[in-house]
Amino acid sequence: MSPRRIPTKGELLRLQKLYRTDKKMAEVLGGEVTEQLVAYWRRKKGIARYSFPKFSEKDIQDAWDRFGDDFHAGLELGLSKAAFYNWRRRYKIIRKPAALKLEQLSLELFTDEKSDHKRQGNGHQTMIQKVLAHHLEQKEAAVGQTYEIEPDVAFGLGRVGDILTRFQELETTYVKNPARIIISLDGADADGGSHPAAMFKAVRTFVRLQQIRAFFDTGEGDGLQAAMERGMILPGQMIVGNRPEITACGAMGAVSLPLSAETMAGVWAEGKSLVTVPETVRLLVTGRMPRGVFARDVGHHIAALMARGECRGRMIEFYGAAIDQMSIPERFTLCCLALHTGAIGAVCPYDAATRRYISPRARRPFTPVPADRNASYSSEFTFDVNTMKPAAAVLSGEWMMTPVEELAGVSIQQIFLGGLTGGHFDDLKIAADIIKGKQINPDTRLFIQPSSRSVYLEMLKKGLARAFTEAGATILNPAGLSSAGRNPMLSAGERGLTTYFDTDVSSCDGDVYHVSPATAAASALTGQITNPAGYIKM
Repeated sequence: MSPRRIPTKGELLRLQKLYRTDKKMAEVLGGEVTEQLVAYWRRKKGIARYSFPKFSEKDIQDAWDRFGDDFHAGLELGLSKAAFYNWRRRYKIIRKPAALKLEQLSLELFTDEKSDHKRQGNGHQTMIQKVLAHHLEQKEAAVGQTYEIEPDVAFGLGRVGDILTRFQELETTYVKNPARIIISLDGADADGGSHPAAMFKAVRTFVRLQQIRAFFDTGEGDGLQAAMERGMILPGQMIVGNRPEITACGAMGAVSLPLSAETMAGVWAEGKSLVTVPETVRLLVTGRMPRGVFARDVGHHIAALMARGECRGRMIEFYGAAIDQMSIPERFTLCCLALHTGAIGAVCPYDAATRRYISPRARRPFTPVPADRNASYSSEFTFDVNTMKPAAAVLSGEWMMTPVEELAGVSIQQIFLGGLTGGHFDDLKIAADIIKGKQINPDTRLFIQPSSRSVYLEMLKKGLARAFTEAGATILNPAGLSSAGRNPMLSAGERGLTTYFDTDVSSCDGDVYHVSPATAAASALTGQITNPAGYIKM
């Protein structure tokens, strides 16, 4: 019996293109050829296993039929506009959906050109409206209307004892749904209270009694950060919490609203809450961030420019090329800083960055909820980050922003780098790259605080802790809302820098400036407020 001729590389490639799998190729070749033999031939000739596309033709067609434009269809699948366009071309999907053609024709025929360009009604819902409508199993949720909803997550942050006290007053023994409750004791000591230890004990006992598994004790650090790291916060969710910082969940494409301790106790007991649909402001952030400018600086500029109250009591939706470039930790910071505009919450759209972050972490399936492509907003503003510069902000009654270069030379005695909006690994990596191999100014005290235990462990693994310690910094325990960050110890005449979200300036006699981690690190080396642009390696 003559030996079988081994197919050439070209023949194997043509077979793989037609039949894809080794098993099908073996069936076509016939005889004694097995799947394992085809795999052996492939490896010998340097041919990789066939890679199936991430999105089927049906996935692309469904998204195209639903939205009719590459940008919004891409958002639905977590792709950029260009990536979705390439997938369309791959499957030869070119024609515009017939339903959208009909809609455009009707608008051209019946829309009054002098009327407002924001179309109302079904198909023009903002993100929070669509999330609420999904929970209500309705087609839409109207702005200004109050609905009773069941939140996906009820978050207890900081002084959870206040919620616990209200809960006990309801004379309810057990919570409605322990699986939807997340509790974190981080920051409880920063909010005062005469007996924090007694409160800690009461909360721990309550957690064991109610069998609440999502519990982050004081050593875990920031509860929001820890929950995101563990995939507990998912795109499209409706989240409520007892602190304003809950809006950071918007970085994941989730909608979050702050509630009072009394209302939160009711959510724990009944599993539901009344929510009034707020108006939404659309902020388009365009351009590419210059050297030395980070999400913190962008947030400062936006808060200063929106100081007239355009966002007060409203929800913010962020869009634009600058947002697309931001990582999830940067969006986390931006959503927190949006509170300084007077907004009750902020959210970034689900995109490729969100998908990369959440896919390996998600504990259960989720459905991203993008705003409709013609969503109706109360107002819209555009910001160009190309012209922005590193900024410092002071919170003294109102949010006041000053470019760092105008404060150059102002001496600094203490710097707090870390916490909720400056203690992510990305933040600390930027600071470590600036400080590594150098010494901080002898007249300046530098405190480093990772936002969570996992960030602290990553610092140790990647050598950041060593770089900070050798430079003369002090590393604190993981926390996001610590008393060290919120209540800086400054005497009269001293000045400090902080990356903390919200500082209690009444607790110290000195001046405190809020800056980015890069500005904080550069200033630690010089002992005075310093523009970090010269320290950043591009």
